[in-house]
Amino acid sequence: MEKKRAIALGFFDGLHVAHRAVLEGVRDQGSGVRSSVSPEPCLLPSCLLFDEHPLRRLRGSAPPQLLTDEDRDAMLRAMGLEILKIPFREIMLFDARRFFEEVLLGRLHAGAVSCGYHYHFGHEGAGDAALLRQLCAEYNVSLTVVPKVEYKGEAVSSTRIRAELARGNLGDANAMLGRPFGYTLEVVEGEHIGRTLGAPTLNQRFPLGFAVPKYGVYASQALAEGAWRASVTNIGVRPCFGGTQLQSETHILAFSGDLYGARVPVRLLRYLRVERRFASLEELKEQIGKDIKERDAQNRGNA
Repeated sequence: MEKKRAIALGFFDGLHVAHRAVLEGVRDQGSGVRSSVSPEPCLLPSCLLFDEHPLRRLRGSAPPQLLTDEDRDAMLRAMGLEILKIPFREIMLFDARRFFEEVLLGRLHAGAVSCGYHYHFGHEGAGDAALLRQLCAEYNVSLTVVPKVEYKGEAVSSTRIRAELARGNLGDANAMLGRPFGYTLEVVEGEHIGRTLGAPTLNQRFPLGFAVPKYGVYASQALAEGAWRASVTNIGVRPCFGGTQLQSETHILAFSGDLYGARVPVRLLRYLRVERRFASLEELKEQIGKDIKERDAQNRGNA
């Protein structure tokens, strides 16, 4: 007999603090052990994901992602969760009861589920947390409904986080994420302009549909050779050089290793200044020096 699971339900597009509350719900349900009071074996903590954002299939477009699929899956596994992925197109027309009975019970062997207070499921989102509670009671499935998680008096949501990122407000965005906003992307060959200016950079290109924060320069961290290192990241199109390719360019302080072709994690900590055009390369070089000096001072202050 296949082991029963405790399954987190929702669209975990950011793994922010509200999502994590739902995920903790299945970890709690799945961490129990057999006892004289509860002889059932512990459940396998799991997270149900679709292979695509439902809105992309239903409406042709979806909100920008706060995490790459690779980073999301790595974070879920680090939390000790089994990842369950099913094609959304296969179940998009299922009504709520059919989804519960055929997918959660029949295919995935749910013994417990966890969801947010505003969870909807089934065709056109007709099912809600109240209906889920009825179905769970009918089939003797344990249910955890996580109440609203608030930040500054409003519900935490991926929409709010994207809005703060677009403003360059890393303080509020990172508080709602529960971690620094970041990405793990391949380092690609650039034009080596940064090297000529005394600040070699790691060039990374954002995937289509990723939530790119406000253009500008950020205090950041990059994981290089097994350690998180202080860095400065420019996000934008390099207006000084007539650029059109959006990318992330990160200069790691006091580091000279070769990372071409590696997938390097970068975290954004604080917005420093807007991206702008300079009158000359010397003026740009001078500003880059100031950015590095400011970041170095921050790093020393946090040491």
